[in-house]
Amino acid sequence: MLLDKDDPAEVLGRSSVPLLSPSDAEREGYVPNVVYTCGALVHAGLLLLLYGVADSSVAFATVNLNELLSLLRGGK
Repeated sequence: MLLDKDDPAEVLGRSSVPLLSPSDAEREGYVPNVVYTCGALVHAGLLLLLYGVADSSVAFATVNLNELLSLLRGGK
């Protein structure tokens, strides 16, 4: 979901699919089928998403920031 930075109650866009979802190896744990996000940062045009893996470790995923913003804004 993309919110307006001056008025976070205003939704500027959203994805119809989750940004993160657990792989088969990440589905086991105290609460199965859940991805625990731990933060995000932008670096070199990428959004890096840190997340908990199966209650045992952490990992990160990356997505191109411009592509993500285009998706959230409906391809505009």
